[in-house]
Amino acid sequence: MKIVVFDSWGKFMHGPIAHWRELGHEVRVEKHWAPERIEGARVVYFYPVDANLIHAARTPKPPGVRIVAEAVDIDVYAGHSGAVNWDFVDALVVMAPHMLDLLRHKVPKLPTSLPIHIVPGGVDLERWTLVERPCNYNVAWIGRWWIAKNLFGALQIFNQLIRADPEHPWRLWCLGQGWHPEWWQRHCEAYLEANPVLAERVEFVDQVADVNAWLNSTTYLLQTSFKEAFGYCIAEAAAKGIRPVIQNTNGALATWPREWVFDTHAEAIEMLTNGYDPRSIRGIIEERYPLAKRLAALDEIVGV
Repeated sequence: MKIVVFDSWGKFMHGPIAHWRELGHEVRVEKHWAPERIEGARVVYFYPVDANLIHAARTPKPPGVRIVAEAVDIDVYAGHSGAVNWDFVDALVVMAPHMLDLLRHKVPKLPTSLPIHIVPGGVDLERWTLVERPCNYNVAWIGRWWIAKNLFGALQIFNQLIRADPEHPWRLWCLGQGWHPEWWQRHCEAYLEANPVLAERVEFVDQVADVNAWLNSTTYLLQTSFKEAFGYCIAEAAAKGIRPVIQNTNGALATWPREWVFDTHAEAIEMLTNGYDPRSIRGIIEERYPLAKRLAALDEIVGV
């Protein structure tokens, strides 16, 4: 069977694409919509809901082709979902109940006949290897350096942490890139300038060849994002046995264990200074979010 995947991000569909190819299907991956690119396809999968689906849904629906779309938080907040002719789509996938609530709020005329499936993200447990180590003082923060990911919140927490515990060599490693907007960058840089002891303990890393290996020396992941559909960096770090410390935002408590989520900076600092069991951290991912569970759900939706 021929499957065409329109994946404009090129980040989160590697698992399903490889899986479908292993099953013997012909999988073609495209970044930009054009009608001729789905010739001979039995299934067309759009990830995320963006201009590709908007333009495709303005064309006649190809007979005998199953159209599946997966919406993520960014495209729902941006309003892309409201510009789609949903009669073109046979099934919609979202990663969490709070995303479905948001989608229905943003698109009140979403067809009641459209099947909607909640399929969380999945982690390749063979790729993200458990590393059992004594708790150290290395904290990772992963994400784009833009306002939605709230790097400033992480800097504040870390500043309070090193003041409360000056005797230990705490370090914050920020992996990402893409400052936006400029005033946000200036704000964070000014905060570091005003707190030189903090600045000495923070390192910014644009990119690494292997995030799994990069995380081997880390024991905590601090996540301060204002919005997430499903935080892959959280799940992947937890699969390595790294302790997630997650800001309580919309959907966090429905996705992650309560003991991973903080409401105040004081709670975050307490979580960062308490011990934990790496195997039990990974066990939660093994139970809730293995890649195999996501693939099985998508197989049923796609019809492979």
